[in-house]
Amino acid sequence: MSVASNSDEPVGLTVLPPDEALLRTLPVPTAEELGIEGLTDEEWDAFEQALAAR
Repeated sequence: MSVASNSDEPVGLTVLPPDEALLRTLPVPTAEELGIEGLTDEEWDAFEQALAAR
């Protein structure tokens, strides 16, 4: 688990017009790319519930 440290230093932020921001996006991964081999339906359900609880 990583812990973010507080800093008084300014953080860089780039604001782009919507059209340019869309051009810089990455493609959405496919279901096959996101899949976890060997995961049961019950394990997946528990994972989704844990994410929803956060």
